[in-house]
Amino acid sequence: MEISRYLGPNCTHQKSVQRSASAKHCSVFPSTEINGMVRHIQCTPREMEAYITGLEKLMRRYVQRLQWLLSGSRRLFGTILESKVCILLDTSGSMGPYLQQVKTELVLLIWEQLRKYCDSFNLLSFAEGLQPWQDTLVETTDAACHEAMQWVTHLHAQGSTSVLQALLKAFSFPDVEGLYLLTDGKPDTSCSLVLSEVQRLKEKRDVKVHTISLNCSGRTAVHFLRDLASLTGGRYHCPAGEDSLFKIRGLLTRGFILQTDPGLPLFEGDDLRRLAQEITKARSLLGQAQALRAQLQKKNSTEPKVASL
Repeated sequence: MEISRYLGPNCTHQKSVQRSASAKHCSVFPSTEINGMVRHIQCTPREMEAYITGLEKLMRRYVQRLQWLLSGSRRLFGTILESKVCILLDTSGSMGPYLQQVKTELVLLIWEQLRKYCDSFNLLSFAEGLQPWQDTLVETTDAACHEAMQWVTHLHAQGSTSVLQALLKAFSFPDVEGLYLLTDGKPDTSCSLVLSEVQRLKEKRDVKVHTISLNCSGRTAVHFLRDLASLTGGRYHCPAGEDSLFKIRGLLTRGFILQTDPGLPLFEGDDLRRLAQEITKARSLLGQAQALRAQLQKKNSTEPKVASL
């Protein structure tokens, strides 16, 4: 979708689009000024219209994808990618203010993603100790999901954050492919120790650890969770805050229509951040394409009309 294919090389005869060209052919081709250099537009109005239509279609798909990522259980947990997974839930004392919301979202996750897309799963809460729902992964059936939902309702917050013990336990589950670790802070042990132990486990089993930060303001914890996900080929996720959602609610409803529409917030999570970068790039290309279209239209409107015989 790069727009450069519709532009010629830098023009050496024209210093500005506001000045007349010194070469005859420069007056034939419409031109535009990009980064202080004049470049000729090398496409027809029809080709530019097709390019703009394609960009607008891409933008609509991007917005739909953004809406999808910010809805349902994906807003808190992100997208579940593997078919055999374990959800690791921090239930330490600091999770107290958030636990009821997390439990509600976890029940939604069970039915919306695990039941629909996973072959088997397990749940594991951790604080000072570990509390697995089952001893191993179990088949994802309606009955299992109902049992898991009941287990979730009895969770309560207390104690410290034994991340390493939780990861060691989850790695021991046969056939597990992906771990989803949700926490609001750094572990109660050395971050480097956790990373080195996970590196050792990773060498024996190809298990991805996806991390979810409930509190993106703690930079030490965020760096640790990013490093942990990156180490195993997983993804880091941070839910978009209410303030961010409020600012872009109108854009998510109607899409990006005007160049004056505000930009997207700086999302922390990998998926949202990458998608926001693609949207920003597409918006920039669309603005440039609309400016080129205006130049083509201006050129066509000033050309003398040829009378038909």
